Amino acid sequence: MSNGRISDQLRYMTVRILTSNQENTNWTGAGTGFLYFFTKDDKQAPLLVTNKHVVDGAVVIGLTFHVTTDNNANPAPGAGRLISIRSNQLPIIRHPDPNVDLAAIAIAPIIDHAVNHEGWQPFVKCLDKSNLPSDQMIADFGALEDVVMVGYPTGIVDAINNFPIIRRGITSTPYSADYQGQREFLADIPVYGGSSGSPIFIVNEGGYSTPNAFVMGGRFALIGVLYAGHTETMNGQIVAEPVPTNLAPVAKVTHIINLGLCIKSALIEDLAAQIPDW
Repeated sequence: MSNGRISDQLRYMTVRILTSNQENTNWTGAGTGFLYFFTKDDKQAPLLVTNKHVVDGAVVIGLTFHVTTDNNANPAPGAGRLISIRSNQLPIIRHPDPNVDLAAIAIAPIIDHAVNHEGWQPFVKCLDKSNLPSDQMIADFGALEDVVMVGYPTGIVDAINNFPIIRRGITSTPYSADYQGQREFLADIPVYGGSSGSPIFIVNEGGYSTPNAFVMGGRFALIGVLYAGHTETMNGQIVAEPVPTNLAPVAKVTHIINLGLCIKSALIEDLAAQIPDW
């Protein structure tokens, strides 16, 4: 891609995930996934990272990719292409800790199917381990940092251009601390169904503050994955629960308070050990 601005490239790093709990494409759920490249020794694998609860119970999964016509150098403009496939035909791996809501879909078979059976190539722009925050970057983070979330709230997408929705927020707990003893943090950012699996980024273009100075230049890191939000019930109880994926309206007497629970991005790398034959 010719445009080097990271904020522009964010549009191509995510994929809207549609799910059906029946043997058809009457979509009943929506979530977000982002493309991530795993490397181990001489092995490499591109996967679509999301939450377990996005794919659990899905019979058919639909993924919309941008199209490339120049061997993945650039995305072609347009609405992209939807691939629908039964979930039991997709290699889906899950984080080994039942309390960590991370999963990933192997996309090599999807690319192979698109190229060899449908005659088009999906555009794939992956994040990787180098995009995770270093120890020094984490030490430089303040208790309050601006963050960016990319995803598909309530399944919304710019369907003409296949672009996700980009939203801003702030860290609500210090990233250097583990919220409630878990490798998580809170973000003050709007949380809606369809946002499950959304990547959370630090995106500084032009300059940023550290404990000792204001640094001219850019800073970019994948710092987390949204998986749950807080709601307030009618009796005033605050409840943390997975972000819903259902597309159909559901009557529920709660009030969203827009505090997202985010899994720290270092845990993404744990998925590599679950890849078959690794």
